[in-house]
Amino acid sequence: MVGTLVQLVVMIFYYLKTKKPFFKWFFVVLLFIFFGACGSSRSVENRIIHADSIIVSSQLTPLAIKTPYFALQTAYNFSEPMSLLTVYIEGDGRSWVSRNQLSSNPTPINPLALHLAAIHAQQQASASVAWIARPCQYQPTKGDINCEPKYWSSHRFDEKVIESTNVAIDQLMQKSGATNVRLIGFSGGAAVAILAAVERDDVESIVSIAGNLDHRQVNEFHGVTPLRGSLNPKDVATQLASIPQVHFVGASDKVIPSVVVDDFIKVQANDCAQKVVVINAGHIDGWIDYWPTVVNGLDDRLSCSKYELSISF
Repeated sequence: MVGTLVQLVVMIFYYLKTKKPFFKWFFVVLLFIFFGACGSSRSVENRIIHADSIIVSSQLTPLAIKTPYFALQTAYNFSEPMSLLTVYIEGDGRSWVSRNQLSSNPTPINPLALHLAAIHAQQQASASVAWIARPCQYQPTKGDINCEPKYWSSHRFDEKVIESTNVAIDQLMQKSGATNVRLIGFSGGAAVAILAAVERDDVESIVSIAGNLDHRQVNEFHGVTPLRGSLNPKDVATQLASIPQVHFVGASDKVIPSVVVDDFIKVQANDCAQKVVVINAGHIDGWIDYWPTVVNGLDDRLSCSKYELSISF
């Protein structure tokens, strides 16, 4: 019932947004008040509604893309034709309820990549920006017949996942009119970005945020089961040696050890990748506050010049 009421508010928002700007923001405030009151809820329905509220408040356009294997939820802002499309790829979401219990639905509680895409779209209104969720995220628990639990556990980075992501990227590029793409991935979304980039010839640059760039090393660090059904980003690192990259690392990240990024860059043995340590960030915390300082300077960071470690506050 509550979910239905909030969805009604969202529809009213769409009706009013071109007619009465004051009421548009009034309804956005109502949405955020609702989530402030219900933030502790982890139901799939509320996680979906939460993402909808971010999309609506940042004036992104939602789009479900059907691929040969999965239906992927996306959102975009294409205000005018641009040659470059920036695509944010979501993290693993709520893959596990606990260390030993797999989640029944991987929809994120806090969709960080969506938050960052919204910030980007708001700061650069003329930029072409898109967001892609991972397979089975933002789907009802039994909504996609291909949504087997292995796709948010052992096979989260397998060939079908990467192919589906590239299909979504292709459709978004066609819709935007872009000829090149910048891939930005958060956590496991960074692994997807790396693996997708290897299959493409139009990738202008790659950005990772708290990125899982070597799941073997990460899982060994945590003492958990290897992802035996997944491709590993580090295995293809040398194929991306000529593509400009920035890899952001949270100084307080307890999920992805900093050495994972160091080793990924070292394998490439080039001048196109740099590591940036963000002092006030962890794995999820700190990035929303930090990202507005990054967006306008990304072009300057992404160049094939001498590699240096940067430290950012």
